[in-house]
Amino acid sequence: MTLTIGYPAWIGVLTRRSSTMSHPGNAPATTGGNGLAVGSLVLGIVGVVFAFLFVWIGLIAGIIGLVLGFVARRRGVGSRGMVLAGIVLSIIAIVLSIIFIIIALAVVVPAMSN
Repeated sequence: MTLTIGYPAWIGVLTRRSSTMSHPGNAPATTGGNGLAVGSLVLGIVGVVFAFLFVWIGLIAGIIGLVLGFVARRRGVGSRGMVLAGIVLSIIAIVLSIIFIIIALAVVVPAMSN
């Protein structure tokens, strides 16, 4: 830290840059992120909720969440528990959606033929 004579010492503290801060013009530092794991978890939760309400949305969210979970697991991003929870919830969403589709078809098809 270089100070010019005549400036108070606290100015140097305010203008000093940390080694972890990016300098102007540089690309922002990336930490790798866990967006895939979070996406898998969120879509798994959405899939389970929508499996009861709108079956097709639950099925699609579950499939996308499952794919994101496997990609996150293969890349090793995010916490292992979050990735596993996303995969498990996505599988539950897919199974519930398929069960409700089968139940709906079993009820609707006989009702339509009468």
